[in-house]
Amino acid sequence: MAEPVISMRDVTIRFGSLVANDKVSLDIEKGEIMALLGENGAGKSTLMKILYGLYMRESGEITVDGKAMPRKFSPSDAIGLGIGMVPQHFMLVDSFSVAENIVLGEEQKASRLLLNKEKIFSMVEPLCKEFGIDVSPRQKVENLPLGVKQKIEILKALFRQTKILILDEPTTVLTPQEVDELFKMLRSLQKKGLTVVIITHKMHEVLAVTDRITVMRHGKHIATFNTADTNTQELARTMVGKDVASVHVEQSDAPLGEPSFVIDRVNTPPSEDRCNLKDFCLKLYPGKVVGVAGIDGNGQTELVEVLTGVRRMHSGSITAGGNTITENTTDSMRRLGIGVIPEDRIEQGLVMEFCVRDNIMMGYKGDPRFERHGIFRMKAVDRYVDELVGKYDVRPARRSAVCRYISGGNQQKVVLARELERPALQAVVASQPVRGLDVGAIQFTHQTLLRLRGEDKSILLVSSDLDEIKSLSDYIAVIRDGRIVAFKKADEFSKDEIGLYMSGAIADEGCAV
Repeated sequence: MAEPVISMRDVTIRFGSLVANDKVSLDIEKGEIMALLGENGAGKSTLMKILYGLYMRESGEITVDGKAMPRKFSPSDAIGLGIGMVPQHFMLVDSFSVAENIVLGEEQKASRLLLNKEKIFSMVEPLCKEFGIDVSPRQKVENLPLGVKQKIEILKALFRQTKILILDEPTTVLTPQEVDELFKMLRSLQKKGLTVVIITHKMHEVLAVTDRITVMRHGKHIATFNTADTNTQELARTMVGKDVASVHVEQSDAPLGEPSFVIDRVNTPPSEDRCNLKDFCLKLYPGKVVGVAGIDGNGQTELVEVLTGVRRMHSGSITAGGNTITENTTDSMRRLGIGVIPEDRIEQGLVMEFCVRDNIMMGYKGDPRFERHGIFRMKAVDRYVDELVGKYDVRPARRSAVCRYISGGNQQKVVLARELERPALQAVVASQPVRGLDVGAIQFTHQTLLRLRGEDKSILLVSSDLDEIKSLSDYIAVIRDGRIVAFKKADEFSKDEIGLYMSGAIADEGCAV
């Protein structure tokens, strides 16, 4: 084998008592697409942040193109050696143009004194064309889809003459179509001689695009596989240290019966920058999962906001348990028995600086089990929280743990514990419930939703992952342009057919659900 472009030997770093990387050795070959695969907290991002100069290793050796790297070096040093890193959360300035974002920090390449925007546009335009990005360098970033923003982050790295591109969870917020476009771009970069490292926990994606897969667990390098010689079962077992059973719904031929929730002709207020719901109709049923599939930005977020009372209805009604409401406040939706798993647990589900106990108890003010004369009874609160921490296997098992410092999977478990244990729960709105989670946390979340299905709760699953929609849903509703355009049993839909409805290639069947 030729000398690797990156060689890491016995790399170790600690954060307090936590050994984040424990004597990790890794070789990355020139021109390959390699995945670093593992659960949240496995040490994948930490290892690449060491390579990029964001963290300083405690011990071990790193060579780049045969050059030994000092223990302390900066991202500027890494960039100078041709290493670029695209973060999981985009670092773009929305009010800037595409070109301004790409050259940010490198403006001297375009002008010495005053910024020459026309020269910047002329420098960036051929870069966009070379890599097949159909966007004007003059366009403001704030108006672009997430998939295009991802590509702009990659162009930022390429503008800096990157030879080794590190992508941290690159598909977390992308639709299936955007994922396909990203992978097409990565293969194009590989043909041009670039080396790509993808940090991820999504097995089916790495099997689709990589040459080799390195699995990490608990800060250690466990194994490296040639992608052609492995499969999802072997990867999952290596990631978690045990066999992981797939979770799916057993389809039934039993009639649906009476709906538990009826969303009837709901419209949301006109808005230029949002996809409004337009005469939106949907029914939820006890003990059934209804999956909502669609390209992001077609009304999914607005639907969830309506059902949680965050976004008011302009017209229409919601009926549950014999009660019909036309004013969907947060309190009125809670009284209908809706629990919510929001699409962004950090921004919408948790107060990150609060501890586990305080996040679980949000929304319980006035509950006589825990409050008397406006004051929480802390012994009752602590008993309840400890019970949920055990039931939902939150780690560390401490109610005092600050949510910012626990893993994404455990943050999601805190949200599940709060929302799914509310009294009089009748329905769960689960929006992108496993986005950004590792295989173990995904399995736990899916099993929890199916447990509630078995308890005759109604589940509305909104996801951009068609595999998740297909495996968990009894029925699938396809949303496009703020309306349901198709609705039928999950096993009567093929993925191709769903995609055709999503894209508009098949005509709208109307509000017939």
